[in-house]
Parts: sequence; structure tokens; C-alpha cells
Amino acid sequence: MREPSDAAATAAEVLDRLGVRWALMGALAAAQYRDRPRFTTDADFLVEPHAGLAAAFEAAGYDVRAVGDAEEPDMLLVRGGGDRIDLLLATVDYLRNALARAHAGVVTVEDVIVQKLIAWRPRDRDDIASILDAGHDLDDAYIARWAATFEAVDRWDQARARRD
Repeated sequence: MREPSDAAATAAEVLDRLGVRWALMGALAAAQYRDRPRFTTDADFLVEPHAGLAAAFEAAGYDVRAVGDAEEPDMLLVRGGGDRIDLLLATVDYLRNALARAHAGVVTVEDVIVQKLIAWRPRDRDDIASILDAGHDLDDAYIARWAATFEAVDRWDQARARRD
């Protein structure tokens, strides 16, 4: 298996050739904001939907599996050559907003936190804790708004209580 950063660079090249907007998300994005590193095995991207996404990755030698609705998938799982690339398609308001807010190819720290609040696995809670420990100036109102939308206010309260 190649390094996730290598997979991310390859995926970025394919996405750039297509001319679609994209941003790193997940653990690679969290790594930009954490105060301590964490190992990951995949590269996660938030991507503007495009009819040619699957074909472009298949042409680059990858196997692609769509997740969700067959005609309008929510995600593409891209595998091959030791790479594990997940493409989350910006098909709902929150994801379109997060993609629009992304800077320098990475979703914002607030959007990393929102995504981690939604997932709420132990590694997501660790990512949030490490991000909070790093002392970023956060837009708490933005996080609270989306936490409420995704019924994760209690999770955000728990994460902040740990920080205080």
C-alpha cells in the first residue's frame, strides 16, 4: 500500500485534469489542523459531482465502486495500486457549502470538526480533541449551526467540555 499522501497527489491530478473542484477531508485534512499526528490508510476527498469521475479514475487504472443511488451516487470508492481513495460527492447543501469554503485544497478546520461530529468514531473524537488542543480560532457559531442540523449538539458540547 502506498502512502495516503501519494494516493492523494495522484487523485488530485485526476481531479484537476477533469477540472472539478475538490478538497481534502477526513484524516488528511484533520492532519493539517491537529496538534499531533495520526496514522491513516486512505485519502478522502470532497468533490464536485461530475459525470466523468468514475471513467477518469478507471482510465488511470483504478477500480471504482459507486455507493448510494445508482444514478446519483453519494460516494465513489477508488481502489488500485495499493491506493484507497474515497470521493464524497458534494450533493447536499452542507457538502456544497464545505467545498465552497475550502481553502488551498483542504476543507476548513470547522468543516473537519463538523464531519468528525457526524461520524463520531473514537478516531474522530481523537481528531476533534487534537484540533481543539491546537488552539485554532474557530467559528463556533458555524460549527454549532451544522451540529444542530445533524443532531450532534451533544457531541459538540462533549468535545468542548473536554477542552475547558
